[in-house]
Amino acid sequence: MLAEAEILERLQELGLRVTQPRRLIVRSVLSQNGPFSAEELLSQLHQSTSAPGRATVFRTLDLLVEIGVLDRVHHPSGLHRYVLAGVDHHHHVVCSQCGAVADFNGCNVEELIAAAVSQTGFQINGHWLELFGICATCQQASAPTRSPAGLP
Repeated sequence: MLAEAEILERLQELGLRVTQPRRLIVRSVLSQNGPFSAEELLSQLHQSTSAPGRATVFRTLDLLVEIGVLDRVHHPSGLHRYVLAGVDHHHHVVCSQCGAVADFNGCNVEELIAAAVSQTGFQINGHWLELFGICATCQQASAPTRSPAGLP
């Protein structure tokens, strides 16, 4: 995981100013323990006396995705969540009921990419893969409970 100083240095290398609101947002992002939404981050930041504005938070989250600090996780409901980007190539499995996100490694799309290049002439420079399903916790919670024979 990147340290705050490394992230701020990346911003400077891109010619971007390291403002106090950006510092606060980066610090808050690094304190997250799992997937979070922009609204959750805003709520956390508004507990501070010098909270950045809503647009600044959204723009900074987009910027952190663009420079590889965060991954944007899409949910079937349309709500985006964010997670700190891993150092290895991975993808996400998203629970369509509770929104839990799990990483998984392995992405055997080389043949698919080769076919896309062959058919379209595109030069492929990246891909994004998310799988949606129901996590074990939600499956267990929705499983019917059985009562002993003869009991209601």
